[in-house]
Amino acid sequence: MITKIAVFIVFTAIFYFSAAAYAQDFGRPMTSADALNTADTSNDTIVVISKEETDIPGYVHEKYAFVDQHCGGAQIVDYYGPAIDPNDPSIHKLENRVCTDLDLNKLDGD
Repeated sequence: MITKIAVFIVFTAIFYFSAAAYAQDFGRPMTSADALNTADTSNDTIVVISKEETDIPGYVHEKYAFVDQHCGGAQIVDYYGPAIDPNDPSIHKLENRVCTDLDLNKLDGD
């Protein structure tokens, strides 16, 4: 009987911990693509959502959205590294490439 209770408790704990991991945190600001107004933003635009300094000098934790209607609107990017310039053409080129890869994956059926 004790073994059955222990197994039940373990399974219940696993269920609750996994449910808590996927629960929405209402205390955080909304940083999803749905929260951005992409109708007023032109294609191939980078919108910085948040920027925090890290313990490493010169490095930041930055969240930004790459807006392109071919990608389905805005794609949220969670970035760690040197601060980015939203007008840098190399970043736009990289994000366009990622957008194209995502679009091709959709066509392949992934």
